[in-house]
Amino acid sequence: MKVLKLDRKENFIEIMPDSLDDLWHVEKLVEKGDLVSGSSERKIKPKTEGEKAYRQKIFVELEVEKIEFHEETGQLRILGVVVFAKPEELVELKSHHTIEVEPGTRLKISKKALKNYHIERLEKAKNASGREKLLLVVMDDEEAELAFLKDSGMQGKAKILAKKEGKMFQQSKKENTYFEELFKKMDELKAQRIVVAGPGFERQNFEKFLKEKNLKIPVLFESTNSVGITGLNELIKSGKIDEFIQDFQSAEEAKIAEKVFVNLATNQLAAVGMKEVKEAIEAGAVEELVVEEKFLAENRGEVEELLDKAEQLKGKIHFISWKSEAGKKISGIGGVAAILRYKMKW
Repeated sequence: MKVLKLDRKENFIEIMPDSLDDLWHVEKLVEKGDLVSGSSERKIKPKTEGEKAYRQKIFVELEVEKIEFHEETGQLRILGVVVFAKPEELVELKSHHTIEVEPGTRLKISKKALKNYHIERLEKAKNASGREKLLLVVMDDEEAELAFLKDSGMQGKAKILAKKEGKMFQQSKKENTYFEELFKKMDELKAQRIVVAGPGFERQNFEKFLKEKNLKIPVLFESTNSVGITGLNELIKSGKIDEFIQDFQSAEEAKIAEKVFVNLATNQLAAVGMKEVKEAIEAGAVEELVVEEKFLAENRGEVEELLDKAEQLKGKIHFISWKSEAGKKISGIGGVAAILRYKMKW
């Protein structure tokens, strides 16, 4: 993400997303009621009968009503009401319009108030630019799951099965076929760093296999109890690969959600649900505030009060995607939670 201008006095930022991950950050950054301006296109109806409609480039500023991001297609759409347009004669004020955002699109976002958590998200997106592609592989003697770690979560790339052909099938032949197919897929994905993990001895056998291949990419080998999606999530939360994943938003979400549940189970230094969290904030006990984003959208007025008070207390604020495993867990305990500085008497 390129941050072209940031003005806290006038409460606006100018940005240019560079990647699909950046578009995901923009979706989280833009909120209903913001003013967003940028270049766009509009279908212009002909004034004379018989002429064809045509598309015209325009500059437009919208009061945002809705934001849509489709990760599968990489489309980010900002929908709203036109408050300014150029050329003026081509766009009616107060009409509805959509700005379609892609990498390389320049946007200006004006807010009623530019908060610290807005700035923190911008910094994360900016720091992620040019970050090396990290491939996670969890495997055992039956299957291997491959996924890229991204700020928006894990992007599954392949599942490779170890093809077993009955009792008489030689183990060495199975391994060679399985390992060769896995190595080929890893090579195709052009990762810049790789973590290989899993239970049992198969991971160790694959480590020896890779050493013989003289792989030039840095590879970290670790153990997990599970494979598949469960194994990938376990790997993220384990703390074993923090040096590789510390800058990823999705990894931070998984770890803070885990911290909430550990604190609940062990030392009671956690609050869950609006009632408890509100009481903890009023008492000045909140160290970290955790909000699931769908809950925020549905309860914006109440939640923004908590966010403002948490900022005043110098508390750290975490937003968690409702689509992630961590988001579903936080949603299950009320959509909002907090890590506490000291125990509360409920």
